[in-house]
Amino acid sequence: PEVILARFLGLRVAACSVITNLAAGMTGAELSHQETKDMAPIGGARLATILQRVFQDGLPERKVPA
Repeated sequence: PEVILARFLGLRVAACSVITNLAAGMTGAELSHQETKDMAPIGGARLATILQRVFQDGLPERKVPA
């Protein structure tokens, strides 16, 4: 809902997600919520590093039509 409202208001939107278990459900092993909770901070730290590198020089200039 937030993205829909933001776009309606003319805002540009980007989204990111963290996959905590790429092969979930493929091995037949029982899935554990604890495993997801354990991996989330690791994935979050990796995502933070990526975003810091992408935006280290600030946001790119937006060219607005005249």
